[in-house]
Amino acid sequence: MKIIYSQIKKLLPNLDKRPKQLADDLTLIGHFVDGIEKVNNDTVISLEIRQNRGDCLGYWGIAKELAILYNLKLKSPKAPLPSIVSKTSLPITVKAQDQVTRIMAVKITSLKNRPTPKWLKTFLAQHDIHSINTLVDLTNYIMLLWGIPNHAFDAQQSTDRLAWETNQGKFKTFTTFDGTKIRLKEGTLQISNNKKVLSIAGIIGGQNSGVKLNTEESIVEMAIYKPKKVRHDSQQLKVTTEASTRLEKKLDPNLVPQAFNHLINLILKHCQGEVASQIYDYYPSPIEPTIIKFNPNQPSSFAGIKIEPRFVQETLKKLSCQINPKTDSFWQVTPPSLRADLELEEDLIEETIRFWGYQKIPTNQPISPKILPDITPKIIYLIEAAQNILVNFKYDEIRSWPLIKRVHFLKAHFLSRSAQGIYTQNNVNSRYPILRASIISSLKLQYRQYQKLKIPQKQFFEIGKIFWQADNSYQECWSLGVFDQSSKNLNKKIKRFYHELGLPNHQIPPIQKIGSGAATEINLESLAKQLTQIPKITISKPPQLADKAAKELTGQVISLDANLIFTRKKKPQKIIEKYQAKFDPNILWQLTILDIYQEKNQYKYTLRVFYHNCSSKKAKKVHQKVFKL
Repeated sequence: MKIIYSQIKKLLPNLDKRPKQLADDLTLIGHFVDGIEKVNNDTVISLEIRQNRGDCLGYWGIAKELAILYNLKLKSPKAPLPSIVSKTSLPITVKAQDQVTRIMAVKITSLKNRPTPKWLKTFLAQHDIHSINTLVDLTNYIMLLWGIPNHAFDAQQSTDRLAWETNQGKFKTFTTFDGTKIRLKEGTLQISNNKKVLSIAGIIGGQNSGVKLNTEESIVEMAIYKPKKVRHDSQQLKVTTEASTRLEKKLDPNLVPQAFNHLINLILKHCQGEVASQIYDYYPSPIEPTIIKFNPNQPSSFAGIKIEPRFVQETLKKLSCQINPKTDSFWQVTPPSLRADLELEEDLIEETIRFWGYQKIPTNQPISPKILPDITPKIIYLIEAAQNILVNFKYDEIRSWPLIKRVHFLKAHFLSRSAQGIYTQNNVNSRYPILRASIISSLKLQYRQYQKLKIPQKQFFEIGKIFWQADNSYQECWSLGVFDQSSKNLNKKIKRFYHELGLPNHQIPPIQKIGSGAATEINLESLAKQLTQIPKITISKPPQLADKAAKELTGQVISLDANLIFTRKKKPQKIIEKYQAKFDPNILWQLTILDIYQEKNQYKYTLRVFYHNCSSKKAKKVHQKVFKL
């Protein structure tokens, strides 16, 4: 977003800040300046506008912000329409009612379009917009000024019968005003006259109804659409324009009449003409105001400094908020429709602090002696405790992708039968289109991977989110899945798991057979609600593994056995430590004692060695050398 200093001065006549100071102050209130340059004896400031601030994609929104910051009066460029004599109604139809928020349109005849005046051509050039003719350029001027896109059709080509509709396959291609051909998609929001597509709504106009110098009649429209629809069509067609960039945001439909009237006045002034129809105004569902419960003391608590309630109130009023003070600590605040981003109490707190000034918050002293409560969700502590308990039980933790194949889809045992899977769109891998509804589906895949790599003594767990659809809404929750080679051992460990958490009598969830082992799944969020306090669990690592770094498994694990015979009984740990030292740690995965057998005065120890990151041939060679076979 670019703004020209002289244009801002027109909206704020009493502005006395130099361009550099203005740029610095815009950054401090959250509109980050990423460039400032001199162009044609004027200063152009480039801003990075936050994603949810559609109101600031026009001069009007930026000027309103500066008026609040500097306590200046904002000069509105609005002008009333001349009296409309015509009783003709435009035969416009809106078929895509669920995608259109508001449309205003009018027909102007007897136009005398002409080459663009120098002031307007210069203004557009400073915004990197190519000049076409006066009428078209005025529509772009209004878009930059108010932040609301609009369009003018040559009515002799388009006719008056405009229809806002979605493409049902009747129209295959579309040629833009500059001659670019676009292949239309079914479902694209378009403006047509039943014979041809005139415009891709909210994105770009067409060649077959574009305004030229000889245009004498025009339908001028200004519309706001559902942001998701504009974003979807723009991405699907791979077309991004100044209009689509703005209409992808939440714009204010209540600002449309003001901007539309200004546009019509400018057209009548610079292109003459007569208003030849009644104004068409489609606005079936006016915005319902949002009422926010707000504590005026909260900005002070968040900033750590004293911000007087009077300043809070003045700031919110300058933002055009309606305030209904119920008590000293409870206000009902209704934000203006221009600020669609103000939805929560935290939004009002942010507004107050940024206009107070982030730079006024001290950095060299404690902001408050008050000890703040721990607001970490209980589920976070439960996840940490569950991880540590299972690691202490010698289980390995795995992490897997939440996207799975259709054939691997499983529902968690604690989900209702009516729960449905969630399919993703535009997935990076079309083979994995569905989000898992059970961690067990991930455990199954991991088990198969371990089987391929011939990894012994498989016992592992995963903590992650599962996803499902129920009652027409999307749901998710944290879930724990545990796999063990033995269902008996798994049952025993899950009992100990609950005991460690302080729930010794908790019911064991159903155990499911997977290959040669078994698995179970626990709803952690449901479990967190049953715990009044999460115990602090620490990891107690075996001495031999205390300083051992984790290894990444990149190939097959090879297992080989060796028998050692001694005349005296040996401590197993001593044997393991002795032989571990003889191996290259880069290829030794694990060394265990499988069996100890005593016969007369001899003790036979059977060792099993697991090798990785090496060939079978090399493993056998190393094995023979270490054990002198």
